Amino acid sequence: MGAPLWIDVMIHLGGLAAGLALMTWSLRQAAGHRLDDAVRRLQDAGPWQGLVAGLAVTALLQSSSSFSLLLLAAAAAGWVRRPAGRAALVGANLGTTLTAHLTATPHLGLAILLAGGGLVAAVLGWRRATVRAAGLAALGLGAALAALDGLGRALVTLAGPAGATPGPAGPAGSPEPDWLAWVQQPWAGFAAGLVLSAGALSSSAVLAVLQRAVSAGFLRMEQALPVVYGANVGTTSDVLLAGLLLRGVALDLALFHLGMNLLNALAAVPLGPLLAAVARGLSSDPARQVAWAHTLFNVLGAVLVWPWVGDEKRRAPSGGPPPA
Repeated sequence: MGAPLWIDVMIHLGGLAAGLALMTWSLRQAAGHRLDDAVRRLQDAGPWQGLVAGLAVTALLQSSSSFSLLLLAAAAAGWVRRPAGRAALVGANLGTTLTAHLTATPHLGLAILLAGGGLVAAVLGWRRATVRAAGLAALGLGAALAALDGLGRALVTLAGPAGATPGPAGPAGSPEPDWLAWVQQPWAGFAAGLVLSAGALSSSAVLAVLQRAVSAGFLRMEQALPVVYGANVGTTSDVLLAGLLLRGVALDLALFHLGMNLLNALAAVPLGPLLAAVARGLSSDPARQVAWAHTLFNVLGAVLVWPWVGDEKRRAPSGGPPPA
C-alpha cells in the first residue's frame, strides 16, 4: 500500500465531497423561495404534514442538514410549532436515505452522462437561474458518482489481490492492517462514524465511503452497521450548534433531533443481525445492502419517536402565535 495509492484515495474522497456539496448547493438554489415557502407552511401544519414536508424537501435537497438548519431558523422566528417541527425532523431522517441509494452502485458511464449533460445545461441555460442550478446539480452528482467509482477501484486494490474473497476478518489472502482490526470493533466503528460525520457535516458522504468499503471486503455488513449508527448521531452536530445559538424552540427541536438519533442507535444495537439479514434479503449488492440497512434503521427510529412527536400539541412556539 504505497503512498500513491493513498493519494489516489484522498483525491477521490475530495471529489466525492466536492460533488455532493455542489449538488446540494445547486438544488438549494433551484428551489429558491419555494423552499422558504414550504417551511413557512409548517406554521399551521400537523405532525403528518410535517413528516411529509421534511421527507420531500430533504429528498429534493439531498441534505438533511440544510433542511434542518432552515427549520430551526423558521422555528426561532415563530413559523413552526413543536409537533410539526419534530415530525419534519423525523421526515428529514427518512428523506436523507435516498442519497445512499443513489450512491449505492455508481456507474462511470452514467456519471459521465450526468456530468456532461449537466455542464451543457448549465452553460446553455446560464441566464435562467433554475436551469443553471439544475445543470450544476447534475454535474455535482455526476462528479460524486465518478469519484465513488474511482474510490471503489482504489479500495479493491487496497483490499488485496484481484478476485480475493472477503473473509470474516478481512479480505482473504491479505494481512489485516491494524487500523482495520480497530475499526471492525463495534465501539470503534460507532466512534469513527460519529467523528467523520460530525467533521464532514454530512452523513451521506460517510455512508458513500462505507458502501465502497463493504463492497471492497474491508467490512462485513454487521461490522458496517455501527458506523451507520455513529454517522446518524454525528450528523446532528451542526443542528445542535444552531439550536444552542438560537435557543428557545429551535434548541428544543435540536435536542429532539439528537435524542431521536441516539435512541435509534441504542435500539438498533440488539437488532443489528436482523437489520443485516433483511438488507441482504433485499439486495445481493453489498453497497445496496448498506443503503437498505440505513433506510430500515431510520424507519425504526421514526416508529420509536413518533409517540413523542405530538407532545405539547396545544403549546405555542416561543415568540409565535398561540394555537387556534
